[in-house]
Order: sequence, then C-alpha cells, then structure tokens
Amino acid sequence: MPRPRSARVLLGAVALGATYAGIYKLILIGSTFGASVGATFWPASGVTVSVLILRSRREWPLYIVAIWIADFMLDTHGAGYSVPVSLGIATANCAEPLLSATLLRRWLRRPPDLSNTRDLGLFYLAAVAGGPLLSATIASCWQWILGTNTIWPYLPRWWVGDALGVTVIAPVILSVARDRSRLRPSDVGLLLAAVAVAIAMITAPSAARDGLPFLAIPALSLIAIRIGTRAAAAAVFLIGLTVEILTAVGSGPFAGGGAFTGLLSAQMYMVACSVSGLSAAALMAGLLSRDRLALHDSLTGLANRRLLMNRTGVLLDRLDRGRGALGLVFIDLDGFKAINDAHGHGVGDTVLIEIARRLQSVVDQRDTIARIGGDEFVILVDHAAEPTTMSALVERVERVVGEPIACPGGAVRIGASVGFTICDQPDERPEDVLSRADDAMYGVKRTRIGAGVAPLRS
Repeated sequence: MPRPRSARVLLGAVALGATYAGIYKLILIGSTFGASVGATFWPASGVTVSVLILRSRREWPLYIVAIWIADFMLDTHGAGYSVPVSLGIATANCAEPLLSATLLRRWLRRPPDLSNTRDLGLFYLAAVAGGPLLSATIASCWQWILGTNTIWPYLPRWWVGDALGVTVIAPVILSVARDRSRLRPSDVGLLLAAVAVAIAMITAPSAARDGLPFLAIPALSLIAIRIGTRAAAAAVFLIGLTVEILTAVGSGPFAGGGAFTGLLSAQMYMVACSVSGLSAAALMAGLLSRDRLALHDSLTGLANRRLLMNRTGVLLDRLDRGRGALGLVFIDLDGFKAINDAHGHGVGDTVLIEIARRLQSVVDQRDTIARIGGDEFVILVDHAAEPTTMSALVERVERVVGEPIACPGGAVRIGASVGFTICDQPDERPEDVLSRADDAMYGVKRTRIGAGVAPLRS
C-alpha cells in the first residue's frame, strides 16, 4: 500500500537533511587535512537547489526546515560557530535554493532542460549567480554586523564556492531526472576513458608546470558534443570531485598557490570545465534539434517530403549496384476535412498523430514513413519490393487506418485511398517515382467512386 503523500514528503525532507549533514561533515573533515587550502566548491548547495527545482512548491517548506536544522546543528556542533553566527549561516544556506528555484519556476514553469541553450542560460543566471550571491550576501553581512568577519573577501569566496557547488552537482541530478534512459556501452566506455585521461593530466607530477589540466577542457567539450548533457555533467562531476579532494589535502596542481591563489585557480578551472562541457552539449543538441525539424514533420515526428526524397535518392543509387527494387505506398485519408470541420483542428491533429503511430506498427523498421501534406502519407519500402508484398502492406494499412480512433468527445472513423508503385530503374528521379505512386492512389480513388464507394474526403 503506497504511503500517504505527506509521509513521503516528510521522509524526503529527512533524507535531504541527512544528505546535507553528511556532505557538510565530509567537507569539514576534508578541508582540515594537513596543508589544506579549503573546499574548492560546496556540494551541498548543488543538492539543495536541485531538490527544490524538481519538487512541488507545496513541499518546499518541509525541505527548507530540514536544510536549516541540518545546517544549524553542524554549524554549532561541527564547525564550532556561535549560535548567532550559525543562525545567519543556516538562513543564508536556505535562502539560496529558495531564490534559485523560485526564479526558475517563474521563468520556465518547469525544471530546466540543460540541453537547451536558453534553459542553460537561465539556470546559470538563477541557480549559479542569483541564489549563491544572495546566500553569500546574507552570510557575509550578518557576520560583519556581529563583528566576526569582514565582508571582503568572505563574500566572493562564499559566492564562488556555492556557485561551483551548483555548477558541478546540480547538472548531474537535473539531467538524470529528465533523461533516465541507459547510455550505450560504447558511450559509457568513451566517457570513462576521457575522464580517466583528464584525471591523469590533473594528477601528473608536472601538471602545474606544464598546464596539463587545461588540455582536458577541449576533450570534455568533444565528449559533450558526442554523448550529450548527461555525459558532460557526469564528466564535470568526476573531474570536480578529483580537484576537490586533491585541493582539500593540499595536493595537485592548484594547491601550490596557497590558501587564496591556489583555491581561486582550482575554482576557475572548474568554471571553465563546466561552462565548456555543458555549453558544447547544449549547442550540439540545438543543432540536432534544428536539423530534425528541417527533416521531420513537427506534428507527427515522421519524415517530411525533403527527407523522403533524400532517402529515395539513396535507394535509387543502390539500385544501380543491383540491389533489388524499392516501393512507394501513397496514402490519402478520406474524410479528414469533414472531421476537422465537425470536431475542430485539435481532433484533426489527434487523428493524424494516431494514424502516424498505426502506420509505424505495420511497416518494417527499415522502411521510411513520411507525412508530405495535410492528410497525405507515404511509405518508402527499401527491401525487395514486389507486387505481393506491396499488396499485403496496402491491406495492413487500410485495416489499421479504418479502425475507430479515440478522440475527445468520442471515437471517429476515417478511410484511406492507397496506391503503390515499384521501381527497379536507377535512372528514375525520386520526384517521378513519387508522382507515379500518387497517380496509383488516385486510380484507386477513381475506381472506388466508380464502384459506388464514395470516399469520405470532401
């Protein structure tokens, strides 16, 4: 029996508080090793920002309370701050995810898609700049009022550390939450190999002298272009974790500069890795999206006329090398205009999407289905097209198209006039083959009208 929603939210808040406390303790321990120069970034900020972005506004109060309690307890009993100082720090660390999530919800009304350049830019503005800056301002001003610290350089150090925590941690959580499909083994291997090379460059004895860590940045960008945002986020996280650990123990290429210069160099390196990797992935995703829009129908996702003609041309070239024959099936829906007129274009779109889905269920995976007009579809058969197989395909198409289609307001039915042509001559043009299939479809339509079976299409 599923737990009530309130109980699940409470458990989630407790888990967030425990996670926050655990991360806080690890950083606290790690940044006290030997000649440590401190934490390169604050991972807890990335976790809290991600949780609030992904969860409903109604759940935020419980999560904020959990963060505040965990932070206050660790400030007073772990870091040794006084109660007044801990009150300000805990409040600052709660204000950060609250502002970041509020801005993103206002601007996007949904969790950001970091493979979209606009969403990525707004994520950087709200969660990397806005939230951490507010947190740093509250904490530094509060301690300045109490007389326990100065605003400079406390404010920029806090801001950069939290901003990097969001930059390194949040993209991993947000990209996995959005896309949970499994990566191909080859992509996983490529990602791990690239990260291993990057880490080897960072940990090499001559890394600081030769600038080896920065050679990992173009490699990271190439991985992001090849595999996508999830891979870029994972690579940034693994490289960032390595830099964090090395810097915390006073080792690696960035620790030699001391408590300020070394820490700042490590942070700037992480900024370069994150921005390069995530931006490259988003730009490539945008290019692929535009390329898909140029070759696919925006409503059904099927190929459009341009892609159909390209693929027909490729198959005609194959015929020149003795590769069988290709076939084209032309489908014209009967009664589609009547459905639009009677039920509206919303129902018409539902019908087209369902027809596209049904056509995909009756063709071979090697075949191409295209929507080339309002209610016109074409199937390109690229394997051993012959009259018997084409006739069988036409029968399957007519059967699935004629089945009732569930729509808002009730089911509708539609018919189809279907004709086909077969081509085994490589010197034909794609447009000529399509024209012959179109003529065959209209021949079927005229035959049906002559037999007294008037098409529904008006």
